[in-house]
Amino acid sequence: MFDNVEGFTETEPPSTAAVDDALCAARVDRIMAMAHLPATAHVALIGHHTLPSLLALLHRGCSAVRCLRPGAPSPDCEAADLAWIVDVQGDDELDEALRAARARIGTAGRVVVEGAGCACRTGVASIRDRAVAAGLDVVSFDRTTNRVVLAIQPRLAMAA
Repeated sequence: MFDNVEGFTETEPPSTAAVDDALCAARVDRIMAMAHLPATAHVALIGHHTLPSLLALLHRGCSAVRCLRPGAPSPDCEAADLAWIVDVQGDDELDEALRAARARIGTAGRVVVEGAGCACRTGVASIRDRAVAAGLDVVSFDRTTNRVVLAIQPRLAMAA
């Protein structure tokens, strides 16, 4: 029917993958800025569905990235400048992820928890209490994205 219509061009809508990639890249840029880290920082991604973030980090020049599942054995314990917790599936996983993050960041690293993807009983409200139990303290909180930045509690950092 439209084969012979002059000036008719069929355009495809933008790929959802391209849109998702752009959103993920923007999220990575924001995380690195919030944590005051360069693109070359060592990062440990902890949680589920970490592949898009991993690819965005690699694309931004971050070549030292590890992906970990809460509660799964991790034979290496390489230090990280940033432990980024995404998509945890409940309170127990959040506790495990915070302990794993605390073990990896040393005294100067940062932990970022994506509160929007946290499937915990009390949501973002439980992150601070659970972080304190893991030896971490809140550095900043982004209300727009429900993202929490954590660091080693000062008294624990001096003792280490």
